[in-house]
Amino acid sequence: MNRKVELLAPAGSPEGVRAAVQSGAGAVYMGFGTFNARRNAQGFSPEEMAEAIAYCRARDVKTNITLNILAGDRELDAALADAKFLYEAGADALIVQDLGLARLIHAHAPDFALHASTQMTIHTLDGAREAREIGFSRVVLSRECTRDEVRLITEQAGVETEVFVHGALCMCYSGQCYLSAVIGQRSGNRGLCAQPCRLPYNGGYPLSLKDLALAGHVAELADLGVSSLKIEGRMKRPEYAAIVTKIYADLLREHRGPTPAERDTLRRVFSRDGFTDGYYTGEKGDAMFGTKTDVPLAEVQPLYDEAARRFAEGREAPLVPVSLCFTARRETGAVLSADGVSAAAAVESANNRPTTPEMVEKSLRKTGGTPFYVKNLRIEMEDGLVVPASVMNGMRRDALALLLAKRAAPPARDWLEGALLRDASCAPRTGFRGFTASVRTREQAEALRGLGLETVYAPLEVAAQTGLAAVLPRVFSDREQPEVEMLLGEAMSRGTRTVLAGNIGHLPLARRLGFTVRGDFGLNAYNSKSLYALAEMGVQRQTLSFEARLAQIRDMKGPLETELVVYGHLPLMIFENCAIRRQHGGKCACKTGITYLTDRRREKFALLPEFGCRNTLLGNRPLCLREEAARLGVQTARLLFTIEPPEECARIAQAFLNGTPPEGEFTNGLYKRGVE
Repeated sequence: MNRKVELLAPAGSPEGVRAAVQSGAGAVYMGFGTFNARRNAQGFSPEEMAEAIAYCRARDVKTNITLNILAGDRELDAALADAKFLYEAGADALIVQDLGLARLIHAHAPDFALHASTQMTIHTLDGAREAREIGFSRVVLSRECTRDEVRLITEQAGVETEVFVHGALCMCYSGQCYLSAVIGQRSGNRGLCAQPCRLPYNGGYPLSLKDLALAGHVAELADLGVSSLKIEGRMKRPEYAAIVTKIYADLLREHRGPTPAERDTLRRVFSRDGFTDGYYTGEKGDAMFGTKTDVPLAEVQPLYDEAARRFAEGREAPLVPVSLCFTARRETGAVLSADGVSAAAAVESANNRPTTPEMVEKSLRKTGGTPFYVKNLRIEMEDGLVVPASVMNGMRRDALALLLAKRAAPPARDWLEGALLRDASCAPRTGFRGFTASVRTREQAEALRGLGLETVYAPLEVAAQTGLAAVLPRVFSDREQPEVEMLLGEAMSRGTRTVLAGNIGHLPLARRLGFTVRGDFGLNAYNSKSLYALAEMGVQRQTLSFEARLAQIRDMKGPLETELVVYGHLPLMIFENCAIRRQHGGKCACKTGITYLTDRRREKFALLPEFGCRNTLLGNRPLCLREEAARLGVQTARLLFTIEPPEECARIAQAFLNGTPPEGEFTNGLYKRGVE
């Protein structure tokens, strides 16, 4: 390896920080305040966070702090205040999801490293490059990335990559899951996911994946040039983090695979019917699924006890090399220098046995109880002098204490104040312009022809046949991109000029090919500043997050035209694993009718096929927002047609166009309830 690869360990508490550091982590990630994606973790007070950052800095361990949830307009000042506190405390990086918040932080602290959270759903070369262009120095790749995709992005994106190597897997691409929000008002994009994917459906657990374990691929990932290997688990106890971190630290340091004993230890501390590496190796299927395995406490307690001893208060691993220089002269006394700090003491002439260099070395190499180990030691002393061992020990303690304090001190940093952003100049927003619709089939599109809709969006495959505005597949890989480009070329030849982009990786592709770009809901536009960020990235109209309240939506200001979904079965999850195939005994059943998942309350959720044998899970009942569209503060309102027959699409569209939205078994979604 040409450079050191970082092992990034989780810490949900001050005790967790010690657990990670004393177990070999090269970096620790922690949440702070209310703007992190594990809001139920124990967390840190400001004083504890400052101490944790100082503790890590003194021991050459990086600190990456999560500010990785969506923030509303009225929350941005508080989120920015947290960022300022962390910057001045000396944190090394922030992990951020919200495009608007990232833009604000970068303006106030351009030298503060920003890492693009996995919640940004970056899984392609274009996505990583776009993140780099807007100021991110690292991208946390989607857990669904394969070995080849990790290699390509790492080699060619020009930005650091971070890869999850151990811990929980979500069934849905991170940042694209709205199931918890819609059914229980606990949003994953707001840090409070209730994990409904772990619940039973259709009498089984079709959405519960085993935990990820790439222990056997650590050396390979290091050779690929990945910058950081990430362990998931801020909600787990410190002993868990200590055990897993130590194993992965040993594997990384020794550039090897795990032993059977190490694999068994990982299984005992936590697993879901074992582990999986299916996304990384490209071997998806039933073997990736499992539920939590209960291990008897007597079997796992010794592991916890041993780990707890390792990170107990006051225990220190020798993490930091130090160079010591000891001089003793009659004129100047004894001086011990340690990397820029020093301690002094008086000396005496020897009456009997003088102090020898060997005696000095014996005293100075006793660095136990500190994070230091002596790498270089130079001793210069006149003959015939006495420096008692107690004096030398005191000098060593004083010098190392001064050095520890010096290393822990935050760097001098200037947070830029004032109005720093020149917001993008775009055409001024107008009043309400009309309704749009998105469809899934050519037949649905035909049924809407001539009704007076402002735009009809269709899946790329349908747009390639009809010339309608194209909805880009929310997820496609670099391997699949040539097919996407071919379809875009066919669509353009038939008249398509506009594409609907649901991922930042879509934006460079659309710009290169000369399309007008509109942003879909997958970009998670949740505040006004995100609209400015998206405008700077070339988006001309943005669909607002359907997790926002109507009051938030009306408050949003910005340079872009905005759109709001006002009707339809909302797309709640998107899967890399084909759940439809699993429900039909491993057989492809995409064209044999609609497949449903039924939960414990007998609510039915439709599964629809997506580009590349992926699936979307739809909401159990359709949204129907009956408020007058012109009063919503947006320029267009969208009707999201999915499983409706063509004639039903036409009937519903006509009702909205007439100002009389249909009556029936509908929901207001989150527009009035909001999310926590």
